[in-house]
Amino acid sequence: MKKLTLLLLCALTYTLQAQDFDNVIFEDVTYVDNIKTVQMVVEGKPFSNAIYNMDVPAERLLLSFDDLNGGFANYVYTIIHCNADWTPTNLFQNQYLGGFFEDQFSKQMQSFNTLTKYTHYELLIPNENMQMKLSGNYVVHVYKDFNKSEPILTRRFFVLKNTMAVIPYLRRPSRPDAIQTSHEIDFDINTSGTTIFNPFEEIKVVIRQNNRWDNQVVGLLPLFIRDNVLTYDYADRNIIKAGNEFRKVDLRNIRFRGERVARLEIEGDDIYAWVSPEDGRAHMRYLAYQDLNGRYLIQTREGREAKTDGDYLITTFTLYNQGPLAGGEVHILGQLTDWQITEGTKLRYDYELGAYQITLLLKQGFYDYMYVFKRDGAKLVDDTWFEGSYEDTENDYEIFVYHRPPTSMQFDRLVAYTKINSMNRFGR
Repeated sequence: MKKLTLLLLCALTYTLQAQDFDNVIFEDVTYVDNIKTVQMVVEGKPFSNAIYNMDVPAERLLLSFDDLNGGFANYVYTIIHCNADWTPTNLFQNQYLGGFFEDQFSKQMQSFNTLTKYTHYELLIPNENMQMKLSGNYVVHVYKDFNKSEPILTRRFFVLKNTMAVIPYLRRPSRPDAIQTSHEIDFDINTSGTTIFNPFEEIKVVIRQNNRWDNQVVGLLPLFIRDNVLTYDYADRNIIKAGNEFRKVDLRNIRFRGERVARLEIEGDDIYAWVSPEDGRAHMRYLAYQDLNGRYLIQTREGREAKTDGDYLITTFTLYNQGPLAGGEVHILGQLTDWQITEGTKLRYDYELGAYQITLLLKQGFYDYMYVFKRDGAKLVDDTWFEGSYEDTENDYEIFVYHRPPTSMQFDRLVAYTKINSMNRFGR
């Protein structure tokens, strides 16, 4: 009877936990309009990815955002453990979290000397109140007043514990039709020191380009196994379109026009910026220049501390096109849209201008972006329609290696990671 009661309590606890996450999307999503400029990086490294290395505990992750409602709200967070495919695991929170299971944001700063009033929030992960005990994928879930059923934002991050090593080989594609447009990412995984019974079932790999979530390469299996080395040397499935260098605009100054800014106006408490109108680049020659690989940097030329001194600009982007495109939509894509395709990222066609336009509220900074075409019914966007794809394009590539050993605790551990740049390529 006692055993049955314990099992029922465990089942009830798990059910309640699952219900808490019913409204949570396990992606980078902002659920309310007043929350802007959500970023998650390694503390002190603005261009880093949200990866916490358990072997380097001093490097913590910094989650930050602005609340345009101002004042001080009671924002609370919890952390959810996920599998390699970003579905929540069946683990209880006490199995993967140390300390509390939810906690409040303690660092809040009001904007200073800005036309747009906001409150800036920051959170370091892990901290003295909450720590991750296992490696793998995680989602931080932020909500208000301890009400988990109404999420404010969710952000994905990784916890790494190196028990294997991944050795990349980035080279020109083996497939002739992709040589001028794409990159091929081959790699080996050294599993020395780890017992693996069936690598085809236990090992999962993910290849990511420029922090994007939409065009990841998944589902690769090792082609060869020799001793303790798994070899992934495909000629097709690991080929990724190289794309083009990102477009960019400098919004760091509100007194003078920055690079690619055509016009600036201040009306009352509103600042308006118009990005110089642009054309498609798919049929132009490749032009090399330095970009941020789709990221943005919050920075201001007027203030001292961009996170509280930076103002917000109502920013309009214009893309010339001879008539609206049939059979799909045009979107703007980059970290400035959380790499998401939504109704809020769609450009509308202006017949009088003969161009697509979109207006976004952006904090002062330097922004990368691109234009993409989403065909009706398609899951993936076509980022070559307006931008083209050139083998010379500089890109970052990440390889994530997960291991799910056949134990009683079934979840995907993140056991190896590497990041390479296409300008520093090397092959076998």
